Order: sequence, then C-alpha cells, then structure tokens
Amino acid sequence: MDDKKNISLELHNELSAQMDELCDRNDFDGIIQLCHQLQIYTHAKPLIRLHLFYNIGSGYSHVASRIESKFDSTNSGLALLNFRKAMAEVKKFARDTINSITSDEVMSSFYDLRSRLLTNMASELDYQGRRLEALAYYEDPIKSGNVHAVLSKARCLFFLAQSVYDDGHAYYLQRESAECYREALSRINEFPAIQRNSILSNSFHEHFIEWFKEQESKYGSEFPPLSTLSGNTSSAVKKEKEYFRWCAKNKLFINELNAISTSEVVDHDVLTLPSFTTRNNRLLTSSEELSFHGHFDEMKTDYCYARYLAFLNSSISLFDDHFFNSTFDHVDTLDYEINNLKTNHLKSCFRISYSIFDKISFFLHRFFELDAVQNDHKVDFKKIWFKPGSKKLKDIFQESDNSHFRALYFISHEIRQAGGKAPDDKDLSYWFDPDTDRLFKIRNAMEHRAFKLVDAVCHHNLEGDSTKVEEYRKELQETQLNIEKISKQLQSSSNNDLENQLQLLKQQEANFQEDIVEYESMSSYFVVIGVEEFEALTMKLLTLAKDALIYLSLAIHHEGLKRPNDGGFISTNIVPRR
Repeated sequence: MDDKKNISLELHNELSAQMDELCDRNDFDGIIQLCHQLQIYTHAKPLIRLHLFYNIGSGYSHVASRIESKFDSTNSGLALLNFRKAMAEVKKFARDTINSITSDEVMSSFYDLRSRLLTNMASELDYQGRRLEALAYYEDPIKSGNVHAVLSKARCLFFLAQSVYDDGHAYYLQRESAECYREALSRINEFPAIQRNSILSNSFHEHFIEWFKEQESKYGSEFPPLSTLSGNTSSAVKKEKEYFRWCAKNKLFINELNAISTSEVVDHDVLTLPSFTTRNNRLLTSSEELSFHGHFDEMKTDYCYARYLAFLNSSISLFDDHFFNSTFDHVDTLDYEINNLKTNHLKSCFRISYSIFDKISFFLHRFFELDAVQNDHKVDFKKIWFKPGSKKLKDIFQESDNSHFRALYFISHEIRQAGGKAPDDKDLSYWFDPDTDRLFKIRNAMEHRAFKLVDAVCHHNLEGDSTKVEEYRKELQETQLNIEKISKQLQSSSNNDLENQLQLLKQQEANFQEDIVEYESMSSYFVVIGVEEFEALTMKLLTLAKDALIYLSLAIHHEGLKRPNDGGFISTNIVPRR
C-alpha cells in the first residue's frame, strides 16, 4: 500500500509488546485485530519494517496453529506471506549495513530477530506439511544457538519419519528427532517460563526419547551413522563424484535423508512411485498398467536433467564463450546482455523445473480422478484443488489428513499466479511468496515474449539516468499547460502569431506523446534480469520441484494405505527396472 502510515519507535515497541501479551493469553480475536492494525504501518528503516512483518506473521501463525485445522488455512497463508516479506527486509538491512558503521546493539537485535524469523518461518512451513523446506530453514537458527529451533526441528523430523515408507529412512529420521529432543530438554531453562512449563507438562517428549532408546538397544547396530556409510560413487569418475557432492551439498537428491545428511550414502534419487492397488483390467496392456509409474519416472528424469544443467552452470565462468552459438554474428544490444552456454543452461533448467509442476498437476488429476478425462486441457496446478468454477475444495481435499497433499496445495500458490488481484478480493494467490510474480513473468517472457539475462552491475549503471523520462513527461505537461493557456487567449481575440504558436505546441505535444508511447512499448519489450538473481531464482525453483516430487510420492503412499485390497485389486508392487 502506498498510503501506509509511518510508525514511531514508541508505538512500534508498544504494539510489539501487545502482540506478545495477546499470544500469551491466546486472545485470538485480539491478535487478528492487531495484525490488521499493524498492516497500515511502515517505517523508513528496514529493521523496523522487518519487525513489523515478523509481528504480523507471528500473530497469524499463532492463530492458525491453535484454532485452525482447515486444509486451506487462510491464516497460515498470511503468516507465511508476511514472514517472506520480513525475509526481504533482512536482505535490505544486510545491503544497507555493508558500507556503514552499525552499533553492536543494533546488529545484536538484528541477528536475534533474524533467528526468530527463520525459526517461525520453518515452523509455518512444517504446519503446512512442507517439512523438507522447513528443515532447511531450521539450520541457520540452530547454528546460532536458538533452542526453540532445536525443539521445532525435533517435532518436524518426528512427523516426517511417520510419513515415509522406507523403514530404514524412518529410523534415521527418528534418531535425528530423538537427538534434537534430548538437546532441547537438556536446555530447558533457556525457554521462557510459560513455554518451559508447557514443554515439561507434555509427556510425549520423554516418552519418545525413552521409546527410541529401547529401539537403539535392539536395532541400533543395524543402522550405523550415515556419515560412515558409502554411496554409489566408488566406481565413478572424478566428474561424477564432483556432481554427486554438489547435489548432496545443495540437498537436491530425491531422497528424504538428504534433508539431514550430505554423506555419500544419500547420493541417489531413491524415491519412486510407491506401491498402490488398482483394478485388474484385462483390457490394459502391461505398458498401460505402468502408465503412472512411467510418468513419475519421466518427471524424475526431467528433474535430474535440469539439476545437471544447474551443476554445469555452476562451473562455467560468467563470460565464457562457447562454440554452440558461434555460427552467426551476434547483435550487441548495448545493454550488457550475456547470452552464452552458462545463461542458456540456466534458462533450460528454469523451464524444465517450472514444467514439472504442470506435470504434477496432471498426474494428480488423472491418478486421483479429480475431473473427467475430457477436461485434461483445463488442468492447472493452482486450480485442481477446487470444484469447477468455485473456490470450494474438492471432497478428497476438504477433510484430508494427508499433509503431503497440503504441502503441494500451498506450493501451488507459489508457482501459479493470475496476477493483478488485491488481497482484499480473497483470491488465494495473495498467499504467494513475493518471488512468485517474478517467476511467473519470467516464464511467460521465456515462452511467449522476449527475455534476456544481463550483467546486473553494468546494466544498472546503464539505467542510471532514469530522470530523463520524468523530465520528458514534465516537458509534455508544460506543453499541455501552454496549449491550454493560449487556447483561452484565442477565445477572446484572434491572433495569427498565437495561432501559429498553438499549432507548433500541438505538434510538439503529439511528438512528446508518440515518443512516450514508443518508449513504454520498447522498454517493456524484454523482461530483463541480472544473471546472479536469475541463478538464485532458478535454484530455488529447482529445489521446490524436488520437494514437490517427494511430497507427491509420499501423498500417494498415504492415500494408498486407505485403499482396500479385497481380491478385486492387484498390487503394483513389482515394477520392472532397467
């Protein structure tokens, strides 16, 4: 909003304390009202804006986690949106302090707030079922000593372990969860009194720790530490090993254990389409019976190729030339465009990663028979959750306990956006990550318009004279005022000189207007983005595609456990592999 009010530090501190008090009292109506009140404020300093978004997000999160159990929790969506906005202010604060002297007190406040923000953001992702993403966000606050993050990570790991269908993976996740619970309880005095009492009164923590201690005594020797296990790289050449290490480090394997380990043992994309039951239909060929497995395999292959392109990109210098496009003379558009192998690997990786979400939506549509086959052309990742022409969830999702469905549902709000609608119209797209609109416009430009990657520093310097356009518009306004002035003079008396001057001014006005229209047309011809920013967005999209494939696999496993197996069904447990 452009009409936001500037908040004073005194009022900011007062409302922050009020939010803490309302949350302690579980005054949910009061929390929502305060969130609405805080949304009208802003501040010149990014640290205060960061705190404002953090307070709003924390308020919505508190309400969502305690009184909302809906599959499509509005408050959870608003919480994550404000946490994302707060993260944008974290980056702005970091940029502003690079070349300035900031007091130790301010920096200490910033690091503390950043740690709490990352913890709350991770917990919100966990609440939405997006546990792989949550685990990545817990890492930084845990390193900074945040005990709240340790306890939240323990819970996240416990529920992830409950949902995986590989018993060995579940055991390792439970082991990690138990270790986190033990650490959190050993640091119980670091929690505030209210939360400390709540933790101690919950018998689950000690019960789980004792239960897993028994499991370790029975089976622990069968599960040596992940760091001691070898992977599939023993016979790999040097380049392959570098690739596997890069994938593990960036946590890009389709493997739940890569969320807690980067050891060699996680260096394979182990997750497949899980076993499920289906009707015994003699009309289907073996190939047709395996259509869903083949489609999932196709998505994995697409993902792995996109991931490999990202790896190749990481080892190419920004200005390296390559012979692939050396067969023609290139036009120098004088805006520092970079159009080499590196940037084209990135573009292809982006395209493929984005397309995976389209494929996931089609898979969900067909596998769970969400709509008639005749409506295949209408399938859209954002819309498959709702009844046709409605914002009401389909029955399969309405009361679903499938947290992986929920994860995919919330991810769909970060991939597809119609754009142009304000939050007030209750369009669900307002829950998006602020990067979403950027991703959508980039993809649209890539596929249907014009898109270029540039050296951001040099391009920014080229754009430095932005005042020229404003000066041009001012000249147009002055010309129009003069036209109006002379026109009034001519109403009272005829004057050839004034009439000639008026004609010249009108021609000048037409030229100004034509120039501005052409400028607006040509300046928007390309979507232009710096290579480094695009690389970060592409890696984010690639990681999200990997997470979505894992959630899809786990969602099918969860639903498969509910299906009957009564003799009229056969298991597709045995799938041919090559």
